[in-house]
Amino acid sequence: MAVARALQAAGGALRRNPSIVGVVLAFMLAQLPVQFAQLLGPTAAVAASGVTVVLSLVLVPFVFAGMLGMAAEALDGTTSLGTFVAAGKRHYTSMLGAYGLLLVGAVVFGIVSSILFAVVSVGVFAPLASGGALNPSTFGIVAPVVLVAFVLLWFLPLFFVQFYGQAIVLDGAGALGGFKRSVGVVRRNLLSVFGYSVVVFIAGLVLGLLTSIPSTLISAQRLPAATFPDLPLSLLAGLAVAGNVLMALFGSLFLVFSVAFYRSLDRPGDADGPESLQSAVA
Repeated sequence: MAVARALQAAGGALRRNPSIVGVVLAFMLAQLPVQFAQLLGPTAAVAASGVTVVLSLVLVPFVFAGMLGMAAEALDGTTSLGTFVAAGKRHYTSMLGAYGLLLVGAVVFGIVSSILFAVVSVGVFAPLASGGALNPSTFGIVAPVVLVAFVLLWFLPLFFVQFYGQAIVLDGAGALGGFKRSVGVVRRNLLSVFGYSVVVFIAGLVLGLLTSIPSTLISAQRLPAATFPDLPLSLLAGLAVAGNVLMALFGSLFLVFSVAFYRSLDRPGDADGPESLQSAVA
């Protein structure tokens, strides 16, 4: 099974190259001040979040490209920080463009879903405004339709473009070309990609719930003591670091896993495609 083989290859690559975990962990620990800014009040929290958003727009494309470059090289043997820097620099423009397209898509989705929700709400709850009663059968029909529409509008596009980064770094595609290539690869490997996506979704859901505990506890410190007891700052810091370490370990694994799985997919034209990653980071 392609998913199992890719996961096994990812585990071996990480054992040979623990530096990948170190890079991911360093990037995550750099975001800790944002979590603890909540303790200083709403103004500090908003300011920290704003700075984080700006830095993310600038740095995430570089980090993502660099990490994918390291993951690809680690699967073939050993990798280094030099590969991280070289891949980040080489593919930064394309990755930044792709990141921008994703943000535009997210904004469009937000607008469309808001309009859809407003139209459905008016249609379903209009009888209440005129003194009537809500028809349960109407609600029972409309609710599933809205849910399906949400899935189609959000998850289906993400399902097809999820390998845009791998296409950019491994295949040398541009920003738009990365999305096109990802769509083509997924279309040729629908069953395999679906299985991979289910594994990633379940693992991500479980990991997200576990690692959200520290940030939830930090946010709860702003509640009255009668509602939630004050916890020592040292305990909160320890939990936050532990959560980031856990996220770095599994995040690194699934990053390399995504590259190993992408390599295993049917990707016609590779032999005639752009220069290899090895020459790109040399």
